[in-house]
Amino acid sequence: MGLSKRDIAYDYLRKQIVFCELKPGDFIDEKQITEQLGCSRTPVREAINKLVDENLVRIFPRKGIVVSEISLKDLEDMIESRLLIEPYLIHQAFTRLDHESLTAFRRQLEQKGSNTGATVDSIEDDFDYSFHMYFAKKSGNQFLISMMTTLLALSQRTRVFLPWSSERIVESVAEHLNIIDCVLNGDESGAITAVQQHLKHSHEGYLRVFQTHNAFLRD
Repeated sequence: MGLSKRDIAYDYLRKQIVFCELKPGDFIDEKQITEQLGCSRTPVREAINKLVDENLVRIFPRKGIVVSEISLKDLEDMIESRLLIEPYLIHQAFTRLDHESLTAFRRQLEQKGSNTGATVDSIEDDFDYSFHMYFAKKSGNQFLISMMTTLLALSQRTRVFLPWSSERIVESVAEHLNIIDCVLNGDESGAITAVQQHLKHSHEGYLRVFQTHNAFLRD
């Protein structure tokens, strides 16, 4: 079964927002989107309402639809929430995690780590998003899955601005490998600790983004 027109519009807009083709503070031209996608306004409006629920856009009466800005508090709240949620997700999902998927994630990381010219992931292949959502989906909790989708959308938007160095890419690869190896070894507490360490290191990077991209972010 193919995607509905609403889902197509949602995916299109979400991708543009998350990867900053539409930047924080930009206005969204609803009519232009309908023309680009060749659909009526109804599915576009439904998609926009879903993006409002995920805090990706805001609707201002008589002004229009604006891509949500990112504040320092947003980043702090996002990390705080992930530090609370992700250890629980690992605990809930631990007996459901499959060796095949984890091994596939490990191969991706090894390939990334062996590429000395590695850069951040492309729009179509965001490893960090897929990896952390894997644990959310395996938990089987639909509400936590929805929360993680929203939290990781903010993480994705922020990582676009990160001044990635080869050293940080290597560190990030090692952090994800540590999580995987702990799970493969049956070490639940070790996996939880590894996730917490990864998120704390990511937090430092998000703070650097806020300090260097004030044109796109707000206090």
